[in-house]
Amino acid sequence: MDTTGQSARAERFLPDWIVGGAIRLALVPGLWAWGRANADIWPAVMPDTIAAAAIWNIPVFSASQTAQIAVWGAQLIAFLLLVGFLTRLVGFTLLIACAIYAFWVMPEAWTSVAVMAAAGFYLFARGGGALSVDGAIVATLR
Repeated sequence: MDTTGQSARAERFLPDWIVGGAIRLALVPGLWAWGRANADIWPAVMPDTIAAAAIWNIPVFSASQTAQIAVWGAQLIAFLLLVGFLTRLVGFTLLIACAIYAFWVMPEAWTSVAVMAAAGFYLFARGGGALSVDGAIVATLR
């Protein structure tokens, strides 16, 4: 069965640059707002965030390191998604963050984790679309 016609029709109906751009831009406000709400003057984070990170009990990193990685990483990821740079790497990072959140931080919030993981997987698999720095780089290299 030849399905190339079906995928071409789907691409015409909803181009990949719209889907990739919409997913990228939908994640930016939440990540940026959470990061700014928990950030203090660089490189510090709010004491409440460090206390929460101590409860998370993530192996390998201390509570203050975990809080700093989460807060400053969320802001960095939001910026990278906004401009569309290193989108596949950001998608992979979101997948790892979702796994950590689901296993150590709040396993009962698996529904929210599933939505974020799906968006991260899409960005990892397909990239940020043509309206991104990554898309411009790929277009110039063709």
